[in-house]
Amino acid sequence: MYLEQLQTPRLIFRSLTLSDKEPLLEFFTDQVATEFLFPGGDIEKFASEWLKNQLRRYESTGCGLCAVELRATGELVGQCGLLRQFVDGIPKWEVGYHFIRRFWGNGYATEAAMACRDFCFENEMAETIISLIHPDNARSEAVARRNGMTFWKDTNFKGNPTRVFRIRRDDWEQSS
Repeated sequence: MYLEQLQTPRLIFRSLTLSDKEPLLEFFTDQVATEFLFPGGDIEKFASEWLKNQLRRYESTGCGLCAVELRATGELVGQCGLLRQFVDGIPKWEVGYHFIRRFWGNGYATEAAMACRDFCFENEMAETIISLIHPDNARSEAVARRNGMTFWKDTNFKGNPTRVFRIRRDDWEQSS
């Protein structure tokens, strides 16, 4: 997988496994953290399907959400990665992120998202990278903006209203 062992000063990425279900249940059972994911009723089943979907992504695209751990302790703090998405029928690389709420406010999501952005551009995977964000998700929007992204357009993604934020390689190169 592309992002396997990607590191930042405080974080390390690794592939998710089915055994991550238990530690991630803290995230999946948190109604505030999952407000914009719409997990539905059976959280255990949702978490299992979520993890299986990431494993399928690894096989089909070489990327997907990764487990993000603290380098100092190995504790799982969330998920972040590159996802191949089709927005209005056009393939795009998305930086996606979901973090356990007790770790919010430490800059981990921004640090991880920036590492994914840099990896994508440094490896010439795309000329533009996006983040798909529910219109009411101000926290995710703030992460996208700190990741150098600006609002591009509104769309409907998988039946939900979605704001698309993006950064172009040229803008990233000028800011680096």
